[in-house]
Amino acid sequence: MAILSRYSKLHAARYGERPSLNMNVEQWAADMLIESYGLDECYNLLDYYFDAAEHPTWKYFANYAEKIVEAIKRVEQDKKERMEMRKRAREWVNE
Repeated sequence: MAILSRYSKLHAARYGERPSLNMNVEQWAADMLIESYGLDECYNLLDYYFDAAEHPTWKYFANYAEKIVEAIKRVEQDKKERMEMRKRAREWVNE
C-alpha cells in the first residue's frame, strides 16, 4: 500500500484530486513492483515517472516499470558520456 499511497499523493499534487484506483486490486501490482525493485527504488521510479511523463497513470507505471528503469539507465549513461566528452574537450583546448 505504500507505493499506492505515494502514487496517490503525486497524482493529487499534479491534478488536484485523488486518483480513482481500486486499492485492493492494485495492491497485487504494487506488491510485485516492491518485490522486483524494492520500496526505495519504486519511490525513485515513481518520482522520475511523474517528472518525465506527460500524463502519468498507475496502469502504465505498474505494467511498464522496466521501461522506466531502462530510461533512467540511458539518462545516467548519457550524463556519464557527456561528462567524459567535456573532460576530453577541456584537455584538447588546454593543449
